[in-house]
Amino acid sequence: MLKTLLKSLAPGARKQSLEQAAQAADAAGDLRGAISPRRGLAELEPRSADRWLALATTLRKAGEPREAAAVYRLALQCGAPAADVHLQLGVLHAELSEHAAAIQNLEKAIELAPGNADMLCMLGTVMSDQRRVDEAAALFERALAIRPDSSEAHFNLGLARFERADFQGAARCFARCVALNRGEPWSAGRRADLALDPGPRFEPQDMAVNNVKLRHDCEQLEYLLELGRLPASYRKVLADYRSLLQEIGTVPVDSMVAFDSVRHPYVARTYKRPLHIAEVEPPQGPLINPELDFRGIEQRYLRAEPNVIVVDALLAPPALRALRRFCVESTIWNNIKPGYLGAYFWDGFCSGLLLRLAWELRQAFPAVFRGLLLQTMWGYKCDSTLPGLGVHADAAAVNVNFWITDDSANLDPKCGGLLVYPQDAPQDWGFKKFNSDSATILRYLESTGGTPLSVPYRANRAVIFDSDLFHATDRPRFREGYLNRRINITLLYGLRSM
Repeated sequence: MLKTLLKSLAPGARKQSLEQAAQAADAAGDLRGAISPRRGLAELEPRSADRWLALATTLRKAGEPREAAAVYRLALQCGAPAADVHLQLGVLHAELSEHAAAIQNLEKAIELAPGNADMLCMLGTVMSDQRRVDEAAALFERALAIRPDSSEAHFNLGLARFERADFQGAARCFARCVALNRGEPWSAGRRADLALDPGPRFEPQDMAVNNVKLRHDCEQLEYLLELGRLPASYRKVLADYRSLLQEIGTVPVDSMVAFDSVRHPYVARTYKRPLHIAEVEPPQGPLINPELDFRGIEQRYLRAEPNVIVVDALLAPPALRALRRFCVESTIWNNIKPGYLGAYFWDGFCSGLLLRLAWELRQAFPAVFRGLLLQTMWGYKCDSTLPGLGVHADAAAVNVNFWITDDSANLDPKCGGLLVYPQDAPQDWGFKKFNSDSATILRYLESTGGTPLSVPYRANRAVIFDSDLFHATDRPRFREGYLNRRINITLLYGLRSM
């Protein structure tokens, strides 16, 4: 009916109506709803590069990479900036695992704009994905020569050095990446009292707070003060966090709100800063439990349909203790999610301990990981009863998900772990679609059928599975208290379809 009505309008009125529809969809955050009016606008002005670019951008953001690539080519034919379009085509072809096309477009983009650090980084990332690690490292170093403060280039150079077994070099790159984003780590013996210093403030772009984040930070500050990891002067900082938490107490639990940095100067000075990073040395001996039946685990994984297995007692006891200490002490939990907090590889979830763990895990199960490159890793820390991750898939080949909080914290041993569905994410879905478009994912799962495998929570239990499989957190219900928060750790290896 709407299309028929639009066709009956004069071109000027139709253009105005389509622009209003696109703007309304944008205002509502409805990316998919914006596709049709933007397509209509591009068809009304088929020689307008800007119209095709707007449609291509909307398609890309909506998780339709193949269609977006086709529209970017139309924009290119209409005179759109060639270097920028080839960059976008390179990104989209990489997302679709079409690496030759990705490299061709990215090399063309760099030819047109040789001083662009972002383009060099993107080509380096694709080279890394193709296991051309030395070429990738050279591209990241070129990017840093152009823009030394590129946190992305430092992070990716760290990954390349990790794959060359240069753990010290990798750790330096990751530390520099974090310092560029959050500032240098503070410590009780060196810079901790900067929290009380009236000098210039380091303020992250995302200064909004919510109940989940503030409650966690109050508990962590109190814990670190009790351990003596922070000086007693930080009790003023803790008091300011508690005051702000009380102030926003009536706000819905997951709602983000701004705060007055003048009224809460200690929060403003310390929020999302690396106040304390636990310097936990990897313990002597293997980190992966040497008593595991490694070859039997590999055979179970390879024979499973789909590829998903459960491994208990994954880590050796000293490694589990060390990892718990790093996670509960380090002030790195800065990514605010619905009901839980995230700490990502590029944002502080990195240490010598984690790097060695990622390396040993791949070495322990060569038939499972097949030499696949480490893509990323993260930790999630849940509130006691709020829901964890919704259903999604990950952009990798093999997913390792394991839990480290003690079993005594779990109030329901029958769940609290992971649901793994037997369905793969369709190969033509873009990342946004298969990773976060829950409505589309649930419709797809309902249409294809199949009962998910429920893996109950156990400390030191891992689930190793094909990253294309949809999965979700299974109804966590944990005790109150800082050390009882459910912590899960994820490592991703390889790319989709590998």
